[in-house]
Amino acid sequence: MNEIYRFKSGLRLSYKYSPSVRSVGIAVMTGVGSGNETSANNGISHFIEHMYFKGTKDKSAFDIVEYIDGIGAQINAFTSKQTTCFYTLSIDTQAENCARILSEILFESTFDESEMEREKGVVLEEISMCEDDNSDIVLDLLAEGYFGKNPLGMTILGERKNVKKFTRQDLIDYISNNYCAESTVVSIVGNIAFDSAKELVEKYFEGKFSSNCKRKWQDKRHDTTPSVKSKFKDIEQSNIAIGFPAFEYESKYSMAELLVNTIVGGGMSSRLFQEVREKRGLAYNVYTYNSSYINNGLLSLYIGTNVESVKKAVDCTVDLIEELRKNGLTKRELERGIEQLKGSYVLGQESTGVMMRVNAKNALFTDKIFDIDEKIKEIESITLEQTKDVIDYSYDLSKASLAYIGKKPKCDIEKLI
Repeated sequence: MNEIYRFKSGLRLSYKYSPSVRSVGIAVMTGVGSGNETSANNGISHFIEHMYFKGTKDKSAFDIVEYIDGIGAQINAFTSKQTTCFYTLSIDTQAENCARILSEILFESTFDESEMEREKGVVLEEISMCEDDNSDIVLDLLAEGYFGKNPLGMTILGERKNVKKFTRQDLIDYISNNYCAESTVVSIVGNIAFDSAKELVEKYFEGKFSSNCKRKWQDKRHDTTPSVKSKFKDIEQSNIAIGFPAFEYESKYSMAELLVNTIVGGGMSSRLFQEVREKRGLAYNVYTYNSSYINNGLLSLYIGTNVESVKKAVDCTVDLIEELRKNGLTKRELERGIEQLKGSYVLGQESTGVMMRVNAKNALFTDKIFDIDEKIKEIESITLEQTKDVIDYSYDLSKASLAYIGKKPKCDIEKLI
């Protein structure tokens, strides 16, 4: 049984019954992330996520984790460009205890100022750690260039200067303005009856979020213009990221786009991996992935190589893209891609943790139930014509943006693509 139930406040319950497991996953996902921020408060969504675990009226930060460990459960959270999610995983008999602790951290956190100062140090260390991973930083640089002034171009962690200046009142005001019932979903998946799940949401979450917040959380449609951004650093690996337009979350081309990118750069059997790495030895790592938002999308292509091979690796990639645009996918690749997608979705159904997050996002973005049977039918109906439409739209080098981090190569970065 799958169902979405809407409460009077606008809060939604996304429910999936899985009697074959003994676990229950509870995710509270709200529509706020770095894509809702400004340059002045970039990073506040992520910082608030951290602070929710730093103590409530009755529990210290240690008490929270000790309690969760004591009932054999797991608790965690994440922030993305458009969502913040808090979730637990437990055996079915501990579902109510998990709902209670999630409610406590969301509605009874004190945001103690001394804890805030300590956590600022933690987040600053997290930023430093990410800055050491140039393969991640180049993708952030690509998003910045691709999205320009659109908030989707900002990083999730934010800037150091912002993190240092956040005050307790900043956090309280931001939560009041952004943690809204209408843009929040409680996703419950596992061995729990619908009536029991509904009662948990009524008891611990309904009526506790702000209502009718004065803001729109959906992203604005962005039409990009090509950009090139580079940072020259004395490091061994050159990191190259190329960004193309992609479809929004609920596009009729969503599945066809995933299939194309699976074939082009989605794994060790992909065209890019086989040609750039295996046959020519021009890169250690090469792949593509999609970022889909409510009204926007970004297709990112990453190449990790040495400075001497930058031009050769990019030239090889460009040749592959031009061949792809000219001839499209083969029938065999289409068939293989369909089976790969079906496998990934079906296997995902086996995980309570995966499904609670998938269902939460689907309900939040589309107000619909995630139906695996419908998804399989959609995948099986993908045609070569649809994949050609995707290729024509996304793999357009005239609309591509590029980001580079590494030693300065002999070639002209501006003219690489």
